[in-house]
Amino acid sequence: MNFFVNKAIGESNSGVEHAQFYRAHCFREKKIEFKFIFTDLLPQLHHHMQLWSLPENEVIGLYDFLLSDDPNRYAETGLTEINEYSTNSLWDLTNTQRTIVHQTTGQYTETIFRTKSYSEAKKIFLIDDDRVILKNGTHEIMWHYRDSGSRGKIATNIHLHNFRGKNYVFSTKEALIDFFFIEMQHIFQKNIYFLDRGTACEESLVRLKRIGLPLKIVDMIHAEHLVTYQGGHPLWNNYYQYMFDHLDDMDLVVTATELQAEMIKKQLTQMNMRGVDKIYAVPVGGVAKLENPRRWHGGTAHFVTASRLHPEKNIVQIIKAVKKLRDERMDVTLAIYGSGNEKENIQRAIAELDLQFSVHLRGLSQDIIHDFQKYDAFVSASYSEGFGLTYIEAIGDALPIATYANLYGAQELVCEGVNGCLAAFDRDKAQEHANISNLADAMRRIFDNYDHLSVGAHQKAKEYQTNNIADQWQKICEVLI
Repeated sequence: MNFFVNKAIGESNSGVEHAQFYRAHCFREKKIEFKFIFTDLLPQLHHHMQLWSLPENEVIGLYDFLLSDDPNRYAETGLTEINEYSTNSLWDLTNTQRTIVHQTTGQYTETIFRTKSYSEAKKIFLIDDDRVILKNGTHEIMWHYRDSGSRGKIATNIHLHNFRGKNYVFSTKEALIDFFFIEMQHIFQKNIYFLDRGTACEESLVRLKRIGLPLKIVDMIHAEHLVTYQGGHPLWNNYYQYMFDHLDDMDLVVTATELQAEMIKKQLTQMNMRGVDKIYAVPVGGVAKLENPRRWHGGTAHFVTASRLHPEKNIVQIIKAVKKLRDERMDVTLAIYGSGNEKENIQRAIAELDLQFSVHLRGLSQDIIHDFQKYDAFVSASYSEGFGLTYIEAIGDALPIATYANLYGAQELVCEGVNGCLAAFDRDKAQEHANISNLADAMRRIFDNYDHLSVGAHQKAKEYQTNNIADQWQKICEVLI
């Protein structure tokens, strides 16, 4: 069985989750068996599965599995019935919330008990989650929280009651995850674990592999892997530090771009580290249907962007670039798709720049490829993209792209003067004004040679057709099995 290992999905997801969804599509195309594994406590998991069109038989939730009446059947087929999510709370006489009960979308309830204590340092009462009980009939999981300092609150003293008729105690969540993966090894054979997110799962699978369990580990790199060099030695991104320290235990490491794969190989060679032969590149997004090139007939230039509305996406910089273009008499509009905690700042910027009639928030899209067809060009202001799924979606619609020349997505997917325009940028906050000017210039240049760039996008899309990418995944699975 092929497992795509992650911590969670939600209503709004990052590129990591969308990369998983696309990989799942490729596996379905080739009729290769797979299942998602989610290890966080997710009270609304099954609602979000429906939202993202994930069938029950393709997903294993850690807590759904451990609380199931029939764990093997659940692991193989998923739930047959799901519940509506609901919440009830118990408040004490001081108007303090002391107990919260969730009916999850799975078959279990979650009860959270909270404590109230006075902080002498802060001179206020603090309310904290203290104990959690998950219950499905006679099946229970319960734990207390412990403050671990830099790691925050962590679950400890975890009791699992009536799992296959037996009771267990785990000192940490990591030990519980070990137990879970051992169960997966008993139920399924020829297992390959594609690790998308979650260092605890990575460490667990390495431990199990070292004691002889027959499994394969494929580590997925979704972001910049290197932070800097210190004393001539690489300081890896903390998400990938464990992987680089344990390359001997990894069967493959897969990046989203050839550019990043070659960079890693070069750095490993320079450091005399083994594992160069384990580095592969497979795009995490592709084009299912090629759209015909477009023609520009003048008029309003309609730009679109789509991403999580988070600070690192620099959406406000795009809005300021639109303001600059409009001040220079270019008739331009912007549509923004996505959701996130930056929404209020974006709304404030739109109002302050008096762009209410030119820049519009469109919310989450459930069919971004279809929505992109309403616009003329795509724009991005991200300083870093491991791949950039929205670049691929724009290319598939034959949209020229204006973007900062980020690593690795923009530099691999956007060719200056071929299918888009690249803008130089500097991460120094003092250079933000210059960055915005460069981005506005790239947006303007799109329409100096629009028809040619749209043809270039169409040609670029041919390199990323889904059937070709599915073939690459099939070959990887065949090699590992």
